[in-house]
Amino acid sequence: MRPMRSSVIYLIACGMLWVSCRPGSSNVSSVAPGDQKPGFRDTNVATGSASDEPAGFAEPNVPFAMQGGGPRHLHRSPLPGPRHTPRVAGRFLCGARVAASPVIGPDGTVYVGSIDGTFNAIRLDGALRWSYVCDGPIFATAAISQLGSVYVGCDDDTLLAFSTDGTLRFTYAMTQDVDASPVIGPDGTVYVGGDGLHLIHPDGRRRMKVWLGGHVSASPAVRPDGIAVVGSHDHRLYAVFPDGSVSWSFETKGPIHGPAAILDTNDVVFGSDDGYLYRLAAFGSLRWSRRTGGPIRAGVAVSVDGKSVYTGAMDGVIYAFDAASGKERWQVQTAGPIRATPMLDSEGTLYVGSRDHHLYAIDSQTGEVLWRQDLGSEIDATVALATKRRLIVAADDGAVRILREVITQ
Repeated sequence: MRPMRSSVIYLIACGMLWVSCRPGSSNVSSVAPGDQKPGFRDTNVATGSASDEPAGFAEPNVPFAMQGGGPRHLHRSPLPGPRHTPRVAGRFLCGARVAASPVIGPDGTVYVGSIDGTFNAIRLDGALRWSYVCDGPIFATAAISQLGSVYVGCDDDTLLAFSTDGTLRFTYAMTQDVDASPVIGPDGTVYVGGDGLHLIHPDGRRRMKVWLGGHVSASPAVRPDGIAVVGSHDHRLYAVFPDGSVSWSFETKGPIHGPAAILDTNDVVFGSDDGYLYRLAAFGSLRWSRRTGGPIRAGVAVSVDGKSVYTGAMDGVIYAFDAASGKERWQVQTAGPIRATPMLDSEGTLYVGSRDHHLYAIDSQTGEVLWRQDLGSEIDATVALATKRRLIVAADDGAVRILREVITQ
């Protein structure tokens, strides 16, 4: 009987091992972040509160609006902006500074968060539709699907998801601030940074988490093939395959705060706190780097023909570079640091705010300042463009302004 007893004990031990390691086991998340290496994948643990929808809920999560205008963060709009100095046509006042950029949903609703913890849905006349208060400041820009699902991060360590009427669909918990702006990928997956890079199903279930060596406050950029490119506070830019494996990483000499832009060739352009703007080939090799006069914490705007790239730096300068060679084409000096990313309209005008309290409209070809407007407060948020040549601008005085061109006869 001894051989049988040994076999039974062996089978019981194997069964206990399977139970402890099966999907959903707490052992998967028992590795402390400090013990993880970049590229560590946690694919099995769903975090946060489940939504009221059944687990099989599958919304067509088609991307509509998000930071940079889309998953590739090209920061250009299909709409024209004001050609001449606009006037304030509407205003909504938040309870504190606004660092997040406003985005506009399919029905024309403007969504923006504030560091007072409120997330607001505003009409284009400045009237409030609905508001939600979370337990921490909001620095992240929202992402919106074509059917109107709204995702936004909060510094209470959660990603929030709303319906268009303001109903909270789910919260997704992390262990660090969710100050990175979420992105909806081509297949509907929600990508967001925080304590690593998280890939989330539209109903709030975790698809995957990848540890990237440091806090991730940059918004991920997503290629059409699903590869995500994102910077980390460990000074590296990472390219992550859809299965969570790291394709490549590129080291700079400073934290990376701004989103990368993905060109048509899948090359990547991004800035770092080391003061350099970089262009990398699709597989991570350096094509060129160019020094600016200060840390780069903004993203990058890309011209429609892909021949020019634009960014701002904390030295107060807005820069234009040739995308192929990296040669500087022009620069515009402002009187304050530039944290906002330039936004390019359909007619080739760049709009960007400065901490000198001014909003600038610049001819992207020549660098000529077409107009500038004093809003009386520092501007850290990227503008949004609406129909009828309107600009949505948020500033440090807590005001979200709807600017409209004055039509003269």
